[in-house]
Amino acid sequence: MTTLDTRLPGLLKGKQPLFGMFVGIASPAIVEMCGHAGFDFVILDNEHGPASIETTEHLIRAARCVNVIPVVRTLEADILRILDIGASGIQVPQVNTAEQARRIVAASKYPPVGNRGAAFSPRAAGYGFSGGPAHAKASNEGIGVILMIETREALANLDEILAVPGIDALFIGPNDLSFSMGHEGNQKHPEVIEAIDSAIKKIARTEVAAGLMTIPVEDQRKYAGLGARYLTTQIAAVIGGALKSTVAAMRAQK
Repeated sequence: MTTLDTRLPGLLKGKQPLFGMFVGIASPAIVEMCGHAGFDFVILDNEHGPASIETTEHLIRAARCVNVIPVVRTLEADILRILDIGASGIQVPQVNTAEQARRIVAASKYPPVGNRGAAFSPRAAGYGFSGGPAHAKASNEGIGVILMIETREALANLDEILAVPGIDALFIGPNDLSFSMGHEGNQKHPEVIEAIDSAIKKIARTEVAAGLMTIPVEDQRKYAGLGARYLTTQIAAVIGGALKSTVAAMRAQK
C-alpha cells in the first residue's frame, strides 16, 4: 500500500453513486467509524471545522487505515499543504468563475500540467520512499479536484466552469446558495430547489460528476435519479439525530 489513495477520479467517472460523510469533528475515531460503516469517502472539513494541518494529517491516516477515501474541504490558499499531507482530493468552496477554477486545477497538479510545488519529503510521497516522477504522475492522475458551486454568480458561470479541464466533480452547496439567492438558510425554498435541480441535471450531462449535501439523507434518492454521483451528508446531523432519538426512546420508558 502506498501512502496516497488515488481511486477517486476513476470512481467519479463511473456510473455508480458514491456516498460520503462530511466530518467537521476533528476525531480520527469518527473517521475510522465512517470507514467501518461502509462510506466510500469522507470530507474532512477545513473550511468550517477546527482541525489544524497536523490534526488533518492524522485524520487522513485514519481514513487510509480503514480504506475510506479522504477528501479535504480546503481554502484555496491551503491546497499545497493539504495535498502534501496525503489528501486524495480537495474540495474548494465558493468557486464562482472559470478563472478561479483554472487556478485551483493548476495548484493541484505538478508541472507540466499545473504549477504545484514539488517536494517529495512530505507524507504524500511516503517521506521520499515513493517520491519522484512516478509519484508526480500518480498525483496528477489520481487526486480528485472538486469545486463547490454556492452562489448566483457560480450558477451564472456554470457552463464556463464546466469547460475547464481537470475538474472531477462540481458540488452544490445548498445552504450558501440559499443565502446568495436571498432565502437565508431556507434550502427548501422553491427557487433554491429549482436552481439545484437545474444545476445537477446540467452537470450530469457532462463528464464531470455532480454532487451535493443532502439532509435528510432520503433526498439522495431524488438527486441520484437526477444524475448526481457524489452524495454526502453531515456527521453532526447524523450524531445529533441519533442522540435525540435515543433520548426520546429512553424517556418514553418512564
